[in-house]
Amino acid sequence: MASTLESQVGNVKANVRYPNSRILMEISSSLSDILEEVNFEITKEALRIRGTDPAKIAYIEVFMPMESFLDYEVKEEINMGVNVASLENIISRSKRGDEVTFMVSDDKVLIKIEGEVNKKFLLPNIEVILDVPSEIKIDYDAKVQIIADSFKRALSDASIFSDNVEFVAEENKFIVRSEGEGPRGEAVFMAGSGSLIDIEVKQGARSKYDINYLNSVLNLAKIAETIEVAFSTEKPLQLLFNISDNSRVRYLLAPTSGL
Repeated sequence: MASTLESQVGNVKANVRYPNSRILMEISSSLSDILEEVNFEITKEALRIRGTDPAKIAYIEVFMPMESFLDYEVKEEINMGVNVASLENIISRSKRGDEVTFMVSDDKVLIKIEGEVNKKFLLPNIEVILDVPSEIKIDYDAKVQIIADSFKRALSDASIFSDNVEFVAEENKFIVRSEGEGPRGEAVFMAGSGSLIDIEVKQGARSKYDINYLNSVLNLAKIAETIEVAFSTEKPLQLLFNISDNSRVRYLLAPTSGL
């Protein structure tokens, strides 16, 4: 027998159950630093999120294939729009190992957290205007694959002296650098070291980015062992977080002006 909340959902067009609330928690935390409202595009093959911050400086994209879910029942493609702060508050009520289910109709969203204690939350399915292109492609001069925790520590060190960080790619070398009014610091990752897994440099590249915007997604380092960093001189940065269940998060960030 359906619960009172479940009976209010109406005609459910998508019913998906995800096995790892911790991954959803870190993703929702990153989304809350960038977006106010988020639209989940639920198709028969995958769940996808796309959005930009109000200043159009950062773009985030989340892709979760159907194979990453325990159950994935989609009668027809549907959008699930929710307030990000509300979503984060709900997911934060879960514990490690809890499963999370989304039941979606045209006007309602039921979120179920199942573990030691089963919880249910009913939200309106709101319309979220997507002001982003369907696909963004950028050619990069430098691509680096690095251990996520090492990259996070380098940015933490860089934030001591400045709100901006400079990335430099040379042959067999990736540098994270910052400088303030006098002090400066840098972390140098060499090819073949334990932290720098791979580096591909078509030509030397260097560009600066806002550390505060980077910090918005660095909690994703907790759920991704490695990060792919791609950039060119004075072009947007791309961070690609590959998660163990084949989900991925792509983050683009515009460069700051001036080198």
